[in-house]
Amino acid sequence: MNTSDPLFVAQVAYCFYPMSTIYDACPRYLFYALLVASCLTRWTGWLADVFLGAAATYAGTAAIESFIMVASPTAMQDPSPVTIPFLPNDTSLWHEFPELVTDSHQVMIQPAASDLDSDAVLAIVVTGYLVFLPLQGWSRVLTHERARNVLFYLWNILMLAGSICALVYAASRTNPPIQYMFCHPDIPPFEETTSDGWHDLWRTSTWNDSVWEMFTNISQWETLSNICYNPCFNTSQILRKPESLQSMVWSTDSAAHPNRFWSKIIYSNRYIYSLIILCFLLNLVLLTFKWLPYRSSIPSSHVVVIWKARRQVWNSFKNDLRDAKPASLGGPATPKEEGSSTGEDQRSKWRRVGPFLTFGVVKACLRILADLLILVGLLFSIIISPLTTIGFVVWIEWWIHYDGPQEEGPQQVGQWAFIVSIALLVISAAVLALKYRLATAHELDTEIVKARKHLAMLEQRRSAFAPSQAVSLPQGQHPR
Repeated sequence: MNTSDPLFVAQVAYCFYPMSTIYDACPRYLFYALLVASCLTRWTGWLADVFLGAAATYAGTAAIESFIMVASPTAMQDPSPVTIPFLPNDTSLWHEFPELVTDSHQVMIQPAASDLDSDAVLAIVVTGYLVFLPLQGWSRVLTHERARNVLFYLWNILMLAGSICALVYAASRTNPPIQYMFCHPDIPPFEETTSDGWHDLWRTSTWNDSVWEMFTNISQWETLSNICYNPCFNTSQILRKPESLQSMVWSTDSAAHPNRFWSKIIYSNRYIYSLIILCFLLNLVLLTFKWLPYRSSIPSSHVVVIWKARRQVWNSFKNDLRDAKPASLGGPATPKEEGSSTGEDQRSKWRRVGPFLTFGVVKACLRILADLLILVGLLFSIIISPLTTIGFVVWIEWWIHYDGPQEEGPQQVGQWAFIVSIALLVISAAVLALKYRLATAHELDTEIVKARKHLAMLEQRRSAFAPSQAVSLPQGQHPR
């Protein structure tokens, strides 16, 4: 065949499902703002509940999507060769087809498509998990009540599971097969092409026969609404419509191509996994501090309480160090008799080591070690964790920026509707917080009757507890 007038040409393409509107820039930035507002309003209670509740429901949706993506992976088709017209490197078609395949007689076809929702899901769930540590380290309101504490930890578990699933899904698609589009040499493709759905007549047998039949039969080629023949449109993705699948020319010289995100994700996997593992270990330390029956010298898991009680903490450490010192240490040494046997030497060494292995000394050393681990974990949670959260958000958003244009802009209702809903929720919560100031005398009387009945019920329930628990509070929890 004449290389100056080929029947069709092949060029490298990138097939992807664009980011869903719920994960576009406006809702994501609103999610970050809600987390920051939860930290800044942590002492208000009702306002922090509104901000954190809205952020938690948004992140929970992303976590559930990560579960579905991992549980229902897209089945990959077997690779199939397609012979193509040979084109030399000096062909004149480079201007119209910047990623033209030259010096080759065939390409391997394995239809696949990337789901850019996974980028946003990764950003949301990992941020939701990382922010858990600074929230519980700086806010006593969020961990004051047991029910609130349980909800807070359930959200943390959901974010951890979502982070693991999002990372597993990201690792499974770090090396996607190269995609190709086949075009008429006189009609270059659009910059971006959206699928109108796949018709069975476009693939009658093998990919090789289908491609050649498409361009040898003009009536068959005219059925294409997108000029070029994209085998990747023969794929599907759970939770996504086939008509939302897009194809674009992959320019390897373009720094803004979406797939460059994954080239950086591969390089930075250690960074992400290190953050998750570090926060997981710190969470274990704090869970041990809060839920196990261990009375630590650290009075609380909150920075303000620890700072106020710093002198008591230091005195407790000194007492533990004094208890860890064996009572016989420093006493007069037993003189060694001449002609002592080897057995006597071993018993003498055991007598020197023995005082350090008593139950009281070992218990004091373990207390010191446990308190030091708790203190280091709290310091990392309070100081290092916010910095790592900010660093991760900046890093992940920088690379999401290269995923391509957003499907909707801030002016579309699908974007600013989230901001309006949060604003209306805050107004509603503020009105309810002022309900006693706005209530009439009759409404106040009704509330007093209800409060007395509720108080009687609480007193009856409280009487079921042991008398020793009358004024005790859970370890690490203090009233506001």
